[in-house]
Amino acid sequence: MPLSDCRKAAGLMLVALPVALLALVGPAMAAPAGPSATELEEQSLKLDQAVQAFKKEALEFNTEAQGIEDDVLYPPHARLSVYLAVKVPGLLLKDVSVTVDNNPAQTFTYTDRDAKAMLSEGHLQRVLRSNVGAGAHRIRISYTGQLADAKPDAPPVGDSYEAVFDKDQRETNLEFSIARRSRLSKAGISMQQWRAKK
Repeated sequence: MPLSDCRKAAGLMLVALPVALLALVGPAMAAPAGPSATELEEQSLKLDQAVQAFKKEALEFNTEAQGIEDDVLYPPHARLSVYLAVKVPGLLLKDVSVTVDNNPAQTFTYTDRDAKAMLSEGHLQRVLRSNVGAGAHRIRISYTGQLADAKPDAPPVGDSYEAVFDKDQRETNLEFSIARRSRLSKAGISMQQWRAKK
């Protein structure tokens, strides 16, 4: 079944759940003699447990469907993932642009909330997922941002980094970090390459 059909099925399940729950609870609510407080509490608990179980099932289904979609669209032998970390306190990103070889640049624009989330300790964001063949490839990444304590009329800060990486028949992950070498130095970008184990 195509992934779009799976997602439609999951959406229909979310719509059907309230109808099914109403069918279960409706007769109890329409009964002339009202249920006792204990019975209502038990029904409420069962209903809550059913909803929570359904939510868990829907999340598991969505995770599994996303994994299948990733494997189809980005087979491990061709998959390239590019991640970004911000290690400069108070650096709020505006946008990041990534280019592999001569392909069009992929740009991510940050909301204030996204930019603040990037400042969390150990936070990595995937900014690109692509398919590339084995061999040497050129990658270029650039960013613009603003320091949180900068004056409103201060110019944006930014940098770019260009490198060559080798891709083999395994999934390749590149991690870029925006950091300072010392407290007073300008923020710069560094790269680290990760490969899946054989």
